Amino acid sequence: MSGSRIYIGRLSSRAEKRDVEKFFKEYGDIREINLKNGFGFVEFKDYRDAEDAVKESNDREFFGHRIIVEIAKGERRRGRYNDRRGGDYDRRNNNAPQRTDNRIYVENIAQSVSWQDLKDFFRRAGQVTFADAHKRREGEGIVEFSSYDDVKEALHKLDGYELKGQKITLRDVCLNNLSNYY
Repeated sequence: MSGSRIYIGRLSSRAEKRDVEKFFKEYGDIREINLKNGFGFVEFKDYRDAEDAVKESNDREFFGHRIIVEIAKGERRRGRYNDRRGGDYDRRNNNAPQRTDNRIYVENIAQSVSWQDLKDFFRRAGQVTFADAHKRREGEGIVEFSSYDDVKEALHKLDGYELKGQKITLRDVCLNNLSNYY
C-alpha cells in the first residue's frame, strides 16, 4: 500500500533488524524491514502506522544517532544495493552508480561528515544519485541529483544550513568545472 513504507536515515551501523523492529513495532504491524549501510526502510501493514512512526520518531535518538524518519519516496526497488561511495547500483546488471551533471559543490563540511551524511541531508531537496565527502580536500564534498530542479531546490533550501555543527556553503557546478574532482 502506498505510504506505508518509511525511510530511516542516519542509522547506526550497530543497529540490527531486531533492534529496528523493537523500536518501530509500537506504531503497528510491520510487514518488512530492509536495512542498508547507514539507512533503512520499514514497511507497515497500514499507512496510518507509518504516519504515526514518522510523527513520533523523527529526530529521536537511536543507537547514539538522531535518526531521520520520513515516508519513503518512490517505488520499492528490488535487487538494488548501495555502494560504499554513495551511489546506487543494480547488482544484477553490475551497473556503476548513476552519475549526473546535476551537481552541487558543498564547502565547509565538518570532518565527521561522511558521504552517507551528505546523501541523507540532501534528500530533503530531491533524489540524490551520488555523494562524496573529503575526497578532493578535507571540508569539501559533492552531491549529484537526478534532475537540475533538485539542484535548484537544494541551493534554495539548504545553502547556509548547519550540518553537524558547521554552516555549509553550496555552489552549482557542472561536470566540466569539476574534472579534477574525480
